[in-house]
Amino acid sequence: MYRKWVAGGLIVLGLLYSSPGSVAASEYGLTDAQQKKIVEPYDRFYHAAFADKAAVEDFGMYKIPGLYEAATLSLATGKIAESQTMTPQGIALTDKYVLISAYSHDHQNHSVIYMLDRQTHRYLKTVVLPGHPHLGGIAYDPKHQRVWVTTDGLYAGLASIDLKVMEDYQLEDQRVVAYHQQISLNNIARASALTYTSGVLVVGYFTLDEYGRMSTYRLNDQGELTTTSQEKVSSFDAGQPNKATQMPVAPPQFARSIGAWKTLAMVQGIAFYKDYLLMSQSWGPERSGKIYFFNLDKVDRYFSIKDAEFKVDTPPYIEQITVSDDQLFTLFEGAAFPYRRRNPVLVDHAIQLRIDDLLEKTDE
Repeated sequence: MYRKWVAGGLIVLGLLYSSPGSVAASEYGLTDAQQKKIVEPYDRFYHAAFADKAAVEDFGMYKIPGLYEAATLSLATGKIAESQTMTPQGIALTDKYVLISAYSHDHQNHSVIYMLDRQTHRYLKTVVLPGHPHLGGIAYDPKHQRVWVTTDGLYAGLASIDLKVMEDYQLEDQRVVAYHQQISLNNIARASALTYTSGVLVVGYFTLDEYGRMSTYRLNDQGELTTTSQEKVSSFDAGQPNKATQMPVAPPQFARSIGAWKTLAMVQGIAFYKDYLLMSQSWGPERSGKIYFFNLDKVDRYFSIKDAEFKVDTPPYIEQITVSDDQLFTLFEGAAFPYRRRNPVLVDHAIQLRIDDLLEKTDE
């Protein structure tokens, strides 16, 4: 039995979760109808998600893979292992795919990117990354057909992967995917959120008790980040990890930032839509998530709550957001094993919102 507290009272939903077998990315959890019902009390969110989706595949939603069991590689052995603690963090879109990043919450296994068919909504494959970065952000550069992810370690960092390399990747080979480029960031303490816009990567830093930070980094004509010195960034094959750590050692060079701003605390995702910068914010099960809309013509160097043109309440545990045309894709981590028993509003689908429906309701 699953209990959900909402503003209008207690809703009790009978949900039976079977114990999944050994699968690459399981399909267990809520049905589409159950998912719709659970988010219904979030009026603006619900309206934007489902008002025009009756004839759309799965109401425009994508079941998040790997929440109950997923195949990856063991950090200790490098062999295929089944994880029950994979926790989704980021979402990005290509013409063909929905990409969802996830990390092993128990730190026993490699982090991954799930590839889903954007048209059919079906899970396709799991791509295993070097080490166990948190992967709070993922973005796609369509010009160079390259995927970027946030990495961590001694310094905040970014790494890129050619989409073709991901398409060719096979987990059965028991190797991690090869990075095209990996580089550190010297203008931000931690890379927690990520988005791409017009040849620029925008990186956000999650904080709890103080303002966050957002920095921008321009890609060159080859779709790579340049460094603060004259040294050339080394590309390396991440498929040949250091045997002691199962993770390749990145060159100690730093990307050149072209600007920085103060942001809200607890920012999980950032995205651009026309003249707006959107920020998703969440922390813990006891409070609703938020999506803030900032008019870029009205904000200078500091994005504060009072400067937001309006906000949208969401279920708890909202993570990264990304925009495609007039659709805002939202991802949640609250259905992952570490959170789902204490999560009052379970969301195990990535849900699309029609942004024009959100903008129509700004007078609320």
